[in-house]
Amino acid sequence: MFRMPFLIAALVMGSGLAWTVHLIVDPAPWEADAALAIAIGCLVLSIVAMTSLLLARGRWTRFFAAGLVVAELLIALVAEFDGWLITAVVLGGLGLAGLGGPWFKGWLRERPAAGSPGWQPIALSIGAFALVPAVGIVSPSGLQPAHGIAGAAGILFSWGYLKAAIWALLGLRFAMPIVVLAAAISSPVLGGIALVAHGAVLAYLAWSKEARLAVDPLPELPAPRRRRK
Repeated sequence: MFRMPFLIAALVMGSGLAWTVHLIVDPAPWEADAALAIAIGCLVLSIVAMTSLLLARGRWTRFFAAGLVVAELLIALVAEFDGWLITAVVLGGLGLAGLGGPWFKGWLRERPAAGSPGWQPIALSIGAFALVPAVGIVSPSGLQPAHGIAGAAGILFSWGYLKAAIWALLGLRFAMPIVVLAAAISSPVLGGIALVAHGAVLAYLAWSKEARLAVDPLPELPAPRRRRK
């Protein structure tokens, strides 16, 4: 039974890898640069999903992996359904079924780790990086400079926030809404609305108390001194 999490994590990773190959070989209906952004995002997020399932083993890892697979399956509805995409859909479907099964009971922690600031910092760092595939998805006719800036900002601030850098949190709070808005203006109407919604969620997470505690934890109070008898 404890082997099943490894198999399910491998299915999630395999689906993301097959998606990456498909987008490189047959990028339609996206232009090559937009498809490359989606492919990079799928590959990196799949690696994060696999390693988090096997190493972090928090309850959030199952929801994140399932959400990633569902997003890939939804994107498949507008792509050319052949070749590597068939492989990606089959692996993703099996992985999603496995994630919904009982095989992670006893494998994932039922409670958050001691001292954890909550789920918001994790969602913020992943959501910031998710701008990379997001700008590709919403711009099938090709990336504009504003899309590239938004994707680069997502990578930079996500990396800095994982390093608990205060400048990254400030960037997520003040700079990210501006670059996301610029990318939204450069996108088709529906894509722009999606980017604005993405940016609003990131802003909400960045201004949360938990996001601040992840880079600026509360100081530990010194232990009280014992009175001498």
